[in-house]
Amino acid sequence: MARRSARLPVAFLLGLVVASLSAAAPALAAGWGRPFQFQQAGTLDALAPQLAFAPAGTSAAAFGTLQVDVPGSAQAEYATRTSGGRVSSVRNVPGASQVLALTYDDGSQLELLAGTSGRGQDCCSAVQAIRVGPNGAPQRPRQLVGGLTGFTEGRLLSLAGGRMLAAVATERGVWVSQSGGSGQFGGQRRISGNGQVPESMDAAWLGGAGSVVAWTAGSGNITGATAPRQIFVADGSSAGAPTSAHVAVTVPSGHRIDQLAVARRGSGATLAWIESWYDARGGYHSRVEVVDIGPNPPSHPSPRALSPDGRIASGLSLTADPAGDQGIVWESCTTAGSCTVQGAGRPAGGSFSQTKTLGAIDPTGQPSLAISPSGQLIVGWAQGGHPVASVGFGTPKVLSATTYAYAVTVAYGPKRVALEAWDQGTLNPSLVAAAYAAGSVGSAAR
Repeated sequence: MARRSARLPVAFLLGLVVASLSAAAPALAAGWGRPFQFQQAGTLDALAPQLAFAPAGTSAAAFGTLQVDVPGSAQAEYATRTSGGRVSSVRNVPGASQVLALTYDDGSQLELLAGTSGRGQDCCSAVQAIRVGPNGAPQRPRQLVGGLTGFTEGRLLSLAGGRMLAAVATERGVWVSQSGGSGQFGGQRRISGNGQVPESMDAAWLGGAGSVVAWTAGSGNITGATAPRQIFVADGSSAGAPTSAHVAVTVPSGHRIDQLAVARRGSGATLAWIESWYDARGGYHSRVEVVDIGPNPPSHPSPRALSPDGRIASGLSLTADPAGDQGIVWESCTTAGSCTVQGAGRPAGGSFSQTKTLGAIDPTGQPSLAISPSGQLIVGWAQGGHPVASVGFGTPKVLSATTYAYAVTVAYGPKRVALEAWDQGTLNPSLVAAAYAAGSVGSAAR
């Protein structure tokens, strides 16, 4: 993707350059629209939503329903929304319990990465790629990985030339499969080593056909039995999916990595993770760490702590735009259960800003973060059951009067439009969303 010559870096949009901000042209027709429904209220429990945008501005939401007391009852579903705001009917993903990830290729084809399981079993025993046809109906599934057990993570990346990369992780390993320009996936490859027990995985597009998959792993036979202390990474290219992996980070003995995220950084990437440990007196500590990796990393890269270790960090989210602007957010709680959303921005070629507290968050929630192609950040979360959003790390705005919002997620599209979606309700939950239109703003010299 071509680099834009005039664009708003993250630091600018965080309000760190007040003089430049006041000199910019005023926003036109910017703001949040009225909430609308992707899915009507029903009697079954709801699965957390995911969002994706097509290059032309069409968007999709993947979600699902289940009966929490009935194993194997989950049903994956999805709906689409035109750039003009028309929402399609809800469709089931045949045979799928959960949509692990979704993306559009560089055209307008929606691809789902779906988890399946046997009758009476929870997800997942296999992972399939399912393309959605022009009429909105799911096409024949293609199985990518089978023989899985336990909790499953999936990532689906759009690469250049219509290629896509699928990455799947369970306690038994990490697998990847890459499609050609026709969208047909090749064979799967396991990239984690024997004896590894993966616990957290993420993947990112690095421009062109480049990609990176990162994961944490302990050793042993059961997830959680040993503390993961290392982050492994594997790089992919136009030649194919990632292959050999190497250790990028090792934390000190007695520490563990609880959550991992990766995002593009120039021609390399940035790793972010939550590191935790107990001190000699039994006190618990956790903090957010970041470090840049390859292809030309420092000879001795030094992680940077973005949060103090006296609070409990969780719900990590890291994102980047094509130019390398980045944003990161997480939930920060006291031992008494008082929680806030914290975050930092980073312009391309620069460093992360000082950590900023955005507002209170419900203790059981997690913040969601998205970035526009020009570096504008949007954060969404639930506060007192209200869905709230912060644009450019500014003052949070309540998007609905409901007090029953949870599982908030955000996504930014290419047409200066973003979405925030959330599950709403308890006895009769529905999937509700609101659209954000960014106004015209003046460009800022770098």
